[in-house]
Amino acid sequence: MGSFPIVEIVTERLELREYGPRDTALVMEVLAAEPEALPPGAPSQPDGVAAWLETGVHQSRQGGDGVHVMMLDQAKGIIVGSIGLFHTDWEARSAEVGYGVRADQRGLGYATEALAGLTRWAHTEAGFQRVWLTANTDNFASVRVAEKAGFVREGTMRRSGLEDDGLHDQALFSRLDDD
Repeated sequence: MGSFPIVEIVTERLELREYGPRDTALVMEVLAAEPEALPPGAPSQPDGVAAWLETGVHQSRQGGDGVHVMMLDQAKGIIVGSIGLFHTDWEARSAEVGYGVRADQRGLGYATEALAGLTRWAHTEAGFQRVWLTANTDNFASVRVAEKAGFVREGTMRRSGLEDDGLHDQALFSRLDDD
């Protein structure tokens, strides 16, 4: 099994880095504003933030399964969203990427910037040959983010995504290290 190098990426506007104990105030602000912008497994209550930042957010990394990264706007000093790698296959050197941006920060290009930056890092620093993602076909914003970040649409997986409102078709995208 492989392991992830430390994620420290600086793009034009963003610092992409792993969550840690020093980020309590930043995470508390997101938790109060829009907890869905935090990674899966993040606490829903303030009293769970310290423990999550100390160990919980790092469980995927420690197992070699994935890594959770904040999208920190350097100028604003706030977390605008989260992005991460998961479903890691170290033999095939492949991982799925997922992202989410706070509602009040959407439409500003953060997801595209973060996706391009993390994918570049995954291909170079982490050694992945393939990074892939799925997006509900009716989620036009997420589909557009994938396209703008240079991902190639491979097809549609019919009724493969279960959401609160039922099943959705999902577009499958990938970006290879030699694209």
